[in-house]
Amino acid sequence: MADLLELDESAAQEHFFEAGWTDGLPVVPPTPDRVLDTLLAGGVTDPDEILGSVPQRNVTVTAEQLAINAVMAGCKPAYFPVVLAATDCLLSPDFNAHTACTSTGGAALCVVVSGPLAAELGMNGGLNALGPGNRANATIGRAVRLLAANVLGAKSGELDGSSMGHPGKYTLCVAEEPTPGWELHAVAIGYGPEDTTVTLMPTEGPHQVANHLNGDPEGILLTFAAAMSNPATFSTGKAGQGIVVLGWEHRTILAKAGWDRSRVQAFLAEHTRVTPDELAAGGVLLEEGTSHPMIPGPDGKLPSFRSPEDILVTTAGGAGAGWSAYIPSWAPPGHAHAEAVTRRVRLAGEALPDCGPDGCEVDLDVPVAPEEGP
Repeated sequence: MADLLELDESAAQEHFFEAGWTDGLPVVPPTPDRVLDTLLAGGVTDPDEILGSVPQRNVTVTAEQLAINAVMAGCKPAYFPVVLAATDCLLSPDFNAHTACTSTGGAALCVVVSGPLAAELGMNGGLNALGPGNRANATIGRAVRLLAANVLGAKSGELDGSSMGHPGKYTLCVAEEPTPGWELHAVAIGYGPEDTTVTLMPTEGPHQVANHLNGDPEGILLTFAAAMSNPATFSTGKAGQGIVVLGWEHRTILAKAGWDRSRVQAFLAEHTRVTPDELAAGGVLLEEGTSHPMIPGPDGKLPSFRSPEDILVTTAGGAGAGWSAYIPSWAPPGHAHAEAVTRRVRLAGEALPDCGPDGCEVDLDVPVAPEEGP
């Protein structure tokens, strides 16, 4: 159990600022009652339940630590199951939180929520989907970042080595907006329509993609491909990952034309392959002898994405004049970096994994329904 502080409400904010427990914005004081309500909403009865660890930092994360940071972020208790799923992603060995949270690249912890729970919690997938104004979006993403700072030690001037950083490091959380004619991302990757998933990817900030006049699916996607293969983006030509956020007009045009998610992914993976000359025209030289060597394929081109499936396509944003967004991964996936991880949000009553008294590297992927036999 965490130690208790006796503070007047009026003094709590200044104490938290002085202790370095905030992200630079005011927080909600994590009183015992607020923390308990949050834990119970996530089905947690033991505050000392171990969620996982980051061995490189000799840090173990408990449910109570996460609940404290969720309260501080302003989360309602009902949001806690989503925060738990995002934390499962963060603590996965594949995500490699130690590197993602300390790199000079300044990665945000980008949370993508897909499934019916997003609407039940009042998350915003419409107008201003990547902007401010929605409590659930803002506080869920903020809770994960506060945990990284306060428990994993990824604070500016300490273990967070960001050279620049960006506003998405306060919070970056988007809810997928269901679209007629399209499967939800959760369903497309094998979960049921009743499931809600959380995907966590270390990313740069969102890049707006504008195409106001072209009603042709290939024309729209070529605009995306141009944004996704910009030599100034670190992962271009390095087999990376990224998130495509299809705005209302663009996803409507694609759906009406019969383009599904896999076709979009395949088109974008192919049209974002770049030549060394295209990179050189932007002043970018090929890397050699690094953790992501840049060796052109038989066609003389380098892939900007490891596979079509490494392009996470989601739908969000309200009606406008042809706006969408692209969120590049912070660095190419692999043993030296981090990659996106997806977890299903546990339903009420589902037990947390047993990590024992000493913590563990957890791999909490909940199996999907078995495939049908021949």
